[in-house]
Order: sequence, then structure tokens, then C-alpha cells
Amino acid sequence: MKRPSFLCALVLICLSATAQQPSPPATEKKIDTVKTYLLKDVSIKGSVPAVQIKTGKILFNVESLPTAAGLNALELLRQVPGVTVDGQDNVKISGKNGVQVLLDGRMQTLNAQQLSILLKGTSGASLKTIEVISNPSSKYDAAGNAGIINLIFKKSGANGLSGNVLAGYQKMQHYRQDNAVNLNLKSNGLTAFFNANLENSLQFTKVTSNRILSDKVLSQLGTERQGYSNTMVRSGIELKMSKRSKIGTIISFQRTWDDFPSNASTNVSGSNPDLLSTNALANLTENRFGVNLNYQLTGIKGEKFSIEGDWLRYWSSLGNNVNNIFSGTGQSSKSENDTQTGIDLFSIKADYTQKLGKANLESGLKFSSSGTANLLNGKQTSSNFGEILQINDFRYTEKIAAAYFTLEQTFGKFNFQAGLRGEFTDMKGISIDESGIRTNRPDSSYFNVFPTFFSRYQMNEKSSIGLAYSRRLGRPSFQDQNPYLYRTDFYYASRGNPLLLPQFTQSIELDYTFNGQTQIKVSYSSTSDLIEVIRTQQADQTLETPVNAGRRSFLNLSLSTPFKLLKAWSGYFSAEPYYQFYKADLSAYSGLSAIDQGGYGFNGYLSNTVDLGEGWKAGLSAWFNYASRSSIYATKPIYSVDFTLKKPIFNDRLNLSLAMRDIFNTQKWTQTAVLSNLNQTNSRKWESRGVYIGVNYNFGNKKIKSAGNGKQKTEEQERIKSRG
Repeated sequence: MKRPSFLCALVLICLSATAQQPSPPATEKKIDTVKTYLLKDVSIKGSVPAVQIKTGKILFNVESLPTAAGLNALELLRQVPGVTVDGQDNVKISGKNGVQVLLDGRMQTLNAQQLSILLKGTSGASLKTIEVISNPSSKYDAAGNAGIINLIFKKSGANGLSGNVLAGYQKMQHYRQDNAVNLNLKSNGLTAFFNANLENSLQFTKVTSNRILSDKVLSQLGTERQGYSNTMVRSGIELKMSKRSKIGTIISFQRTWDDFPSNASTNVSGSNPDLLSTNALANLTENRFGVNLNYQLTGIKGEKFSIEGDWLRYWSSLGNNVNNIFSGTGQSSKSENDTQTGIDLFSIKADYTQKLGKANLESGLKFSSSGTANLLNGKQTSSNFGEILQINDFRYTEKIAAAYFTLEQTFGKFNFQAGLRGEFTDMKGISIDESGIRTNRPDSSYFNVFPTFFSRYQMNEKSSIGLAYSRRLGRPSFQDQNPYLYRTDFYYASRGNPLLLPQFTQSIELDYTFNGQTQIKVSYSSTSDLIEVIRTQQADQTLETPVNAGRRSFLNLSLSTPFKLLKAWSGYFSAEPYYQFYKADLSAYSGLSAIDQGGYGFNGYLSNTVDLGEGWKAGLSAWFNYASRSSIYATKPIYSVDFTLKKPIFNDRLNLSLAMRDIFNTQKWTQTAVLSNLNQTNSRKWESRGVYIGVNYNFGNKKIKSAGNGKQKTEEQERIKSRG
């Protein structure tokens, strides 16, 4: 158990807190007979609501969420109303998969597993806001058919050096340790930041699988042991070159190490009963390194031009050894695999905004290029078949060129925005196996347009009605298109699909918003060529393959609102019932048939914050996901309840947190697939219940310099409307 770094961080925080000096007093100058007091510092405290609703997006302010202490980005998303994370760490909005995640507005082109590792390695203490955009405008990439989640990192607007240091420790059955540092510097046109996060953890996950075949039943019970270590660093600098221009750069690095041995026993009942014992050892190392360069110029009349370039390099190494032994027959097998993956991403974009009469015109261009190389070297040794080599070399490239424009104008109480985005995509892929057989992904080039439309009618000062429409797409991940057959054990294998097509989604929503915080919304979406991973049963073996599984329609109603029951008791409530319908012909896949079915679902969230006095605050939150259906799958309900107690000391410089996670230990994911000859149930129960203790020390200048012209304001000041 790695505790020394936690204890060292705790000691440093306490020493820094005791050494904190008060701010210097105001200075006085005489001008003739008039006394002018120039305040050295101006301190403004504002209470930011946990949830804010703005045109086209919902903002969740992380520091105001009552039970956010000690959570990473993936865990925070479970706390966000309308967002769900399933047992395989897939992020969904309103029950729909295909979410695009951005970091500070920059796209992360990663598959679900890589994205999960990125989010787990992002400390919630580094985040300021989570934006959920269900219908993005044409400015955003068309990818992400369910919408966009934008994680915005903390940046201080105060002059001088400021920041915070966090140390946290969570005890479950095993443990998790989290340390984070955030630094901000602002001085004479120079702004810089530095974020670092170090996390270590150990946890066990219980995995069960039950497969009913025509002549036997396979019941598997196993345990996955995951030792996890993550280091993530982000640093950036922005230089104001003149009154109207600035240039900046951001560098990011993440290194993750996973050690997850597992063991499982599979009981084979039926005409030939037996017991299969499986022992596996896997080691995964992942690295991400990215560089961003950006420049912005503002014209005399308010027009803006910006250009931005991004380069990201991802590389990983996975070693996997699996041993299988049948106790009854004595059959055995052993597989040894080494997989090396490299991904390069490059993009450049330019945006221009100007007034066009009374309208606002925004337009832009973007080009991106991505390529992946995946090399598998391995062998399988079996008591029946001897030694079989497994070699696969998979390479894939994708280029996208895009252009867009949006036009926005207000007519009295009506505001309209219309946009159009065009994207040209060119893809090439090839897979070579151990026999030298080459499988080419059919070269594909296609052009698509993606219109967007938004309107809002301001009924009065507090109430408005909005209408939004968008068309988006979801491209298949690189690895989902690799046709190589990867065998996990005697009964399970997976294979990619080189013929996958992108899925397209059209969405429309109508909302009523009150006071920028309460919203009732009805939305409908339809997805064609839906990408789903399906399971087929071939004799004793289950094969997992991604396919274009027909059409999905989605209708949902959502209600979200803050509430205040007593002076010291406030909270937030969100409820989202929905109905989804699938229609697909899967008869081309072994043992499957046509689907023509629908099902209801429900997502709910409730948070409570109680001010106990003298700085003490208690938070209680709960989220609930009702049973839902997705193509051939049905998922059981899952819910969780968290409690947090917070206390600031040393003039709000040092914040202490105590939290109880998943009090009733109910975070267990269970999924069933029943169709034709397929009957399977899988479940995962991870270590979700635990006690967390954390300290967060804020240092440096929390105030802003008084400006004689009155132009320098905090974010809270910007929200204060002047009267006259």
C-alpha cells in the first residue's frame, strides 16, 4: 500500500497553511484636497450554482457538486444528471452511446477503452466545469452522434501565482490514493498553468458469466485484480502580444500502468460435465503526448480570427498470458500475446467571426489526419493441436477535411441560429495475419453535410422556449475495423469488422427553461446504420463482432431543477424517462434473427446540500439507472448513494473532506442477451463502497487587481447585471 506520498503531501499542506500571510493593507495617496483610496486587492465571493442551463448546453460546476471530492473525471460523469457510465466504462448521454469527449474544447480521438483510461487519469480537482451539449452547433466536429461532453480545466483569473494542492486516500476492500497539484500564473500579459495528477490504486472485480447452450450450461466465476498507476501532466502558456492578439501553447503527457492478473473457473454441466480453470496475467502500459499551438487576433470592429494546431502521439504495450486446464479430460492450452499499438493524430483549424449587419457570422476550416499501427505477436499451445502462431499487423489511416458556417440573429424576443457543416472523409486499412493473408478494408471516401438549427423565444425575463435540430455521425473506432480473430479462451473470441459503416443520427428537441436553472425538455432522435457489438453462438464458442445493427429511435422527456427546502437546505433534482425502439435484420449472423422491439428506461439524479454552520457542509447524492434495452441486450437497474462532509479552515485556504462512497454497495452491472440460440448473462461487481478522506489547500492570490478603467472583472462579476 503506497501511503508515503500521501503523508508527505499532507505535511506540506499543513506547513503551507500555517505560514500563510495576510494581504497587505490598502495604500493612500493625496491629490490636492481629495483622498483617493486605491485598493491593493479586490475580493469578491460568489456562490456558483452546481448546475447552470445556457443556450444549447448544461454546465455542471465541479466545485459546487456536493459529493465531488476525490472523484476522477469518469466517476464525476456518473454524478452528472443525464449522463450514464455502464459497467464497461462506456459514457452515454440520455441512454445513447456515441458520446464525443473534449478536453478544453479539443477532441480526443480514442476508442472506448483508451478514453476510459484517460478519464480515470484526470483528477476531478483539476476540473472547473463539465459541459454537456446534446445538440452541438456546426462549429463542432460532426462526430459524436449522442452529443458532446466538454471537460474544462481550472484556470485562475487572479494576478500573481495561485493554485491548489490536493491529497486524498480512499479505503475500499483495497485502496486508492490520489495527489494533484494545480498552479496558475498571471502577470503583465503572461498567463501560464500547470496541472499534475498522480494516482495509485488496487481493487478486485468479481466477474460472472452464464451461457446456456443447446446441450450444456457454462457457468463462469472469476476475479480480476487490478493494480493501477497513473501520472498525468498538463502545462500551458499564453502570451498577450498586443491589445488585440495573443499566442499560446499547451503540452500534455499521460502515462498509465495496469497490472491485472485474473483467475476464473468455468463449470461445464450437461452431457459431458467438466471444470475449466483459467489463469491470466496481463500488463498494460499506455502513453499519451500532445502539443497544441494557438493564435488569436481581434479586429478593431470586434471581428475575431483564430488558428490552432494539435498533434497527439499515443503508444501502448500489452502483454497477455492465459492458461486453461480442464480438470476432467486433462486438456490444456496456453496463449502468449504481445500487442504494440501506435496512434498519431494531427489537426489544424481556423475560425473567423464577424458582424454581418445585425447578425453574427462564424465560419471555419479544419483538416485532420490520423493513423494507427497495431502489431500482435503471439502463440497458442494446446494439448490437442500443438503450437499455433498468432501474428497480426493492422494499419489504418483516416483523413477528414471540413468547412462550416453559422449565422445568428435576434429579432425582438426571438433568437435564431442556423449552420451547415460539410466533411469529406477518406479511409484506408489493411490487416495481415500469420499466413501472410492480406485483408483490405475497402477504400472509402465520402462527403456528408450536417445542418443545425436553433431558435429561442424569450417569453419574459426568466422564461424561454427553445427548439434545436442537428444531424451528426459516429465513425467506427480503428480497432473495431480489424478483422483479425482474437481468442480469449476456449469459449470466447472477438473479431473486428472491416465493412463497418458510420452511423448517422438526426435529433430534435424542444425545451422550456426558467431562470437559467429549471428545464423541461422533450427530445427525439433516430439513428441509421447503428453500430453495436453483437454476440453470436457458434457451437460452444461465443463470438463478439461490431456490426451495423439497423435503426434505433429514441424518445425522452427530462425534468431538471434546483430546489431550496429550508434556508440551509438546497439541492438539485433530475428525472429522465425514455423509450427506445430497435428495428434490425440480423439473420445474416449465425443464430440471430430480426429484431423489432422497444423498451422503457429511466435515469434519475438527486443531490442535497445542508449548511451546518461554522463552515461545515454535508452533501447527500444519489443516481439511479433503471433497466434498459440496447439492440439484443437488456441491462438491470443500478444505483448508488454517496455522502460527503466538508469543512474549510484557515480563512477558507484549507478544505477538509470526508466521504462515504456507494453506501449500500449497489454498483453492480448485469447484462443479458437472449435471441434465437443466444442466451447469456454477464455481470461485473467492482469495489465501489469505501471511505474517502481528502485535504485541498488553496494558496496564492485569490483576489484580483483593481483596475482604474473598471474592465477587469471576475467571472462572478460578469454575471451581475447593471441596472441603469
